[in-house]
Amino acid sequence: MENNLIISREAKDLEELREKKKSKKGLVLAIIILLILLFSLWVGVFFIGQRTVFWGRAFTPGTGAGEVVLDNSYLFASPLSAQANGKEKIRVTVFLLDSQGRGVPGKVVFLGQNEKLKVDSVQAVSDNLGRTLFDISSVAAADYLIEASVDNQILPQRVKLNFK
Repeated sequence: MENNLIISREAKDLEELREKKKSKKGLVLAIIILLILLFSLWVGVFFIGQRTVFWGRAFTPGTGAGEVVLDNSYLFASPLSAQANGKEKIRVTVFLLDSQGRGVPGKVVFLGQNEKLKVDSVQAVSDNLGRTLFDISSVAAADYLIEASVDNQILPQRVKLNFK
């Protein structure tokens, strides 16, 4: 009988050992899956937060980099309306871009002249982003259509300002 007890205890111990190994394998597998998920999440966040280019960008043949493309360039104003007291100003920003949408630096921008408007050139020469800045004020209440030009060429886009 004692032999049977020893054998059954050994069987139970062996069974417990197998169960412990299974639970350790399950734990290790769970940790590996968790690590894979965390790595995938990190990679996803990294690529979302970064500008990633896997293939080259298209460009219009015949237009070199650094050459202003009028149709890509634009201007906008903020705010669109101000008091006509000569003190409130509207900021007009002009962006000069090349065929690939990159800023073109070193270009002088002119805004259309109107004797009723006071145009202050904050930055008339484009920076590395292709950006130029102007502040406009007026003492005459009216709507004004503002246009920008570079290299004696007028940008197709215009912006309407209102002084009241």
